[in-house]
Amino acid sequence: MRRLLFVLISVSAGCAPWAPAPPAHAVHVFAPAGIESAGSHVPVLYVDEERALYFPDGVGGGGVRHPVVPSPSELVALGRRGDIVIVSLRPSSAPTPTAGP
Repeated sequence: MRRLLFVLISVSAGCAPWAPAPPAHAVHVFAPAGIESAGSHVPVLYVDEERALYFPDGVGGGGVRHPVVPSPSELVALGRRGDIVIVSLRPSSAPTPTAGP
């Protein structure tokens, strides 16, 4: 028992506390209330720093899903819809958006 305790103390002394680095990006998901009941065919808008992709047939359910690259005016219209999930990827240092009126 002493040998095992000695080994455990030796190993734990060699392990310095490790703090993981903060993530480089934060993921924000905006989903309408009750959207879970719609299943995997809910339209999804994915937005990051460089692009936006719209999946009109959802992203789950097994089949091949082809994204659409929306134009700026289509992005505005999609942002106003209340029946889609919006996934936003932004740098962790960027401020979090607040809900509008």
